[in-house]
This record gives sequence, C-alpha cells and structure tokens, in this order.
Amino acid sequence: MNVFRFEFKQLFKSTLSWSLALALVVIIFMSFYPVYYEQIAIMKPLFDNLPELLLKSLGVNVDTLFTGLGFYSFILMYVQLIAAMQGMMIGLGIVGKEVRLKMNDFILTKPMTRSSILIQKSLAIFSHILITWTLLSILSYVMLTTVETTDLKFNIFLLFTFSTLLLQVMFASLGILTAVLLRKLKSVVGVSMSVVFTLFVMNLMQAILDEPWLRYFSPFQWFEKSYIFYNSSYEWPMLAMCALVTIGSCVGAYVVYTHKDIHAV
Repeated sequence: MNVFRFEFKQLFKSTLSWSLALALVVIIFMSFYPVYYEQIAIMKPLFDNLPELLLKSLGVNVDTLFTGLGFYSFILMYVQLIAAMQGMMIGLGIVGKEVRLKMNDFILTKPMTRSSILIQKSLAIFSHILITWTLLSILSYVMLTTVETTDLKFNIFLLFTFSTLLLQVMFASLGILTAVLLRKLKSVVGVSMSVVFTLFVMNLMQAILDEPWLRYFSPFQWFEKSYIFYNSSYEWPMLAMCALVTIGSCVGAYVVYTHKDIHAV
C-alpha cells in the first residue's frame, strides 16, 4: 500500500483546508438563522414578494426557509458546490498527477500492476472525501442542534448530509475518469472548475426552465432538497442516475487505465 500511504499523506493538509472552508460556510450561514427566525414576520413577506424565478434559481423554498433544516437545505446547495469541487479536484489531481508532471512512464516502471496503482490512488481519494464529509456532518449537526427551535428531524438531516457524500464521490469518480482519458493536463483547477460549474449552471437552467429532462444532466438536482424535506427519502430514479454515473466512471477509468498505451516522455 505504498501508493496509498504516499497519496494520503500528500493531500492531508489540503483536505484539512477544504474541511475548514466548508466549516466556515456552515458556521457563517447558520449563524444568521436565529436572525431570520426572530424576524419571520418581516422577512417572510419580503421573500413572498420576490419573483418565483429568482427564488428557484437561488434554491430558496419560502415554506421551509424559516425552519432550521429548511435553512440548512438552502445553504446545502452552496456547500455541495464546494464539496463537488473538492471531489473533482482530488480525483483529477491524484490520478492525473503523472500526466501533468509527465511521469506516466516512471510510475509504471515500479513493481506494481496498473490496477493496483489505480485502486490505491482511488482509495486515497475516497478516504480524504470521507474525512471531509465526516467533519462537515458533525459540525452541521452541532450547528443545527444549536439554532433549531423545534425538534430536529434526524432522518431528514442524515438524508441531506449523505447526499453531499454521494455527490462528492460521484464528482471524484468523474475526476478519475477524466484523468485517465486526458493525454495532457495543464491545470487541475481549470478542468475541475469547468466541469463542476458547467453542471451547476445546468442546475440553475433546470430550476428556471422547469424542464424535467434537464434534471438528468444536472447532478445538483438529483437530490432535490424540498422533495427530501417533505418525503423523507430520495427520488429513486435520480439516486439510480447518481449510482450509474459513479459506477460507470470508476469502471470506465479502470478499463481505460489498465489498457491504454503509455507514451514515454
């Protein structure tokens, strides 16, 4: 497990930085909730008067916004955007490192099979994602129990927070697949931002246009917050879509990586 240990140690500080960034987003936004709740008589009419198109594009549900979990579901869209960016960058960065540094031929001279290298790198990726998600979930629970004015619906909270993990894993899988497909990789940040923000824009387009077919191309819509809040479950077709993309990306990356020609530099 030399590759796993090396990649895990290399990225540990970065994972702590991502975790801190996500923690700050949750702390700052959730700290505003008591103000919203205390001023509900003033704030709710203001939101009611805003155009529905604007509310949809911002991910605001006025009916749930003034509950702790509803407010958390609002900020979760932006938390998941950051988490997705982390997943994509880790997947692309770790697996695509040799491509970016032009060292593909070097790592494959080591006494390890290609499948072993890819599996160990993938384990390091998912380990860092699990660390980030665990810290984020614990902090989110603490903040919610601190500001929530009614009994916290723990099952709904688990569904919300677990959807973040599923999205992180999916984007990490896309990052791994992208890394093994690329012949050249100049910027991990550039490629990651292009993919994540393109899919996030699809999320906004679906919210604005309200076209059902767009949801299948918008991962941020696969775990629709209002549906989870009112039904205490995921939408099975969307969950299946997430599983299909994740598994398909991992299998595709494995097949390509173990069979592609590696060009010496």
